[in-house]
Amino acid sequence: MILVVLDHDTTRLRKGALEAVSRARQLAALGAIAGLVVGENTSAVAEEARKYVPTVYTAEVGGYTPERWAAAAYAAAQKSGAQVVVAPSSRQSRTWTARLALKMGAALLEDTLETATDGSKITATRYSFLNRVTEKQAASLPVVFTAKPNTTPVAEPQGDGMIEALTVEQPAAQVEVLERMSEQKKGVSLSEATVVVTGGRGLGSPEAFAGVEALANSLGGAVGATRAVVDAGWRPYGEQVGQTGKTVQPSAYIALAVSGAVQHQAGMNKSKYIVAVNKDAEAPIFKVADYGIVGDVHQVLPAMLEAAKKLKD
Repeated sequence: MILVVLDHDTTRLRKGALEAVSRARQLAALGAIAGLVVGENTSAVAEEARKYVPTVYTAEVGGYTPERWAAAAYAAAQKSGAQVVVAPSSRQSRTWTARLALKMGAALLEDTLETATDGSKITATRYSFLNRVTEKQAASLPVVFTAKPNTTPVAEPQGDGMIEALTVEQPAAQVEVLERMSEQKKGVSLSEATVVVTGGRGLGSPEAFAGVEALANSLGGAVGATRAVVDAGWRPYGEQVGQTGKTVQPSAYIALAVSGAVQHQAGMNKSKYIVAVNKDAEAPIFKVADYGIVGDVHQVLPAMLEAAKKLKD
């Protein structure tokens, strides 16, 4: 049995959840698939989830804490008899999957690019050394693993499964959450976007990001930013791409006035196509770019916007 912990935004399944279902289906030799929806007011998401997995467990545990999510996943794994638990890779999943692996006495494989099984163990590949090396790992069952976003096709619906509510014993709180602030962001999620348009400090001002936003919107993508931009207060931390921000792997990554320090490259160098615009012909970003434009971003960006508009029309 394989359990998929289904990430959601309280109203719908996220793309990463459907990628995780696809990973589980690739391991069909290990048995049937069940899904788990954790949180509060999970009924709407569970209705969507049952189109993708034969059994959906729901766990009404309230707001997020690593202890609650780990306890819910453990209860679902015990109920279903799952020897493999799959979750989308994210900053949140990193905080609870280790706890779950400890409870299950399981191996933990994080940020996997692909997975396979011979029936007794899971083999997986992942990036290492700032995404410069691909390594292969193997672990005997039981296994908890996370699937890196944008590495697996999303699952297609396969019918109507059943929904079963779980009773989860609430763990003792190790940390008291005094306040929770959620970033209000419209449009495509940075982690799930197939196109990312990132602006660097070379744009010169926060106002210049209006052009970055316009290009991202034209291409149906998301806006990214470098650490220098975020540190300057021009953009929110949720948009930061790099070693200390988010790792993205879109089909197209457009870097505008981004120098391309190794810490930034660690977060985007596995994008399918990389397009760079920088006035410095020696900028490190050009070493990883598939297409490069040496020029003033304030002259190039309007031309890119015009080309994107014609393409859209």
